[in-house]
Amino acid sequence: MDKEGFAGPRKQARQRYFAARELRFSIALLVVLALLGGLFLQSVAAGLTGYLGFRTPALGVFLIVGYVAIVGFLAIFFSHRLVGPFKRLEYEIHLVAAGELERRLTVRSSDDLHVRNFIEQVNDLLAEFEDMSVAYNKLNSNIALGLGKVVAELSLEGFDPVKVSSELKFLQAEIHRHREKW
Repeated sequence: MDKEGFAGPRKQARQRYFAARELRFSIALLVVLALLGGLFLQSVAAGLTGYLGFRTPALGVFLIVGYVAIVGFLAIFFSHRLVGPFKRLEYEIHLVAAGELERRLTVRSSDDLHVRNFIEQVNDLLAEFEDMSVAYNKLNSNIALGLGKVVAELSLEGFDPVKVSSELKFLQAEIHRHREKW
């Protein structure tokens, strides 16, 4: 195998399996906001110490509790923005699995970009699956009708083998046409 053939799939795999750029940005934003919150708390503590002369162990507890509160708030906010849409999608996918093939997943304007991209791809997949289901049902109906014609022709005393053969060839062509499509 040459170098170009080896490098191509490797680069594609790297892009496919690493986290989306939007997700990495959201996580980086979470970290930066947590650090800024910590810096804010430290500057408040320094102000209380310097300006008011407030020196007590309660100041350390204030810093710890404040930092935990900031990180907790950010974690809840970002997990709601990231996990919340997927819980909603889980519910909608259950409806599709229950037979509502015409249903499409909904996108909210507040959903992150990577969630919106994921929803668009799933909706494209659902549309293809719905088209395949309609085509399969049509094929199944055509085969059932064709086989009914063959059985009816074979039940006649003087059946026409050419007619049976042409009907079987038509059914074979229908199956082949749909197999190529899928």
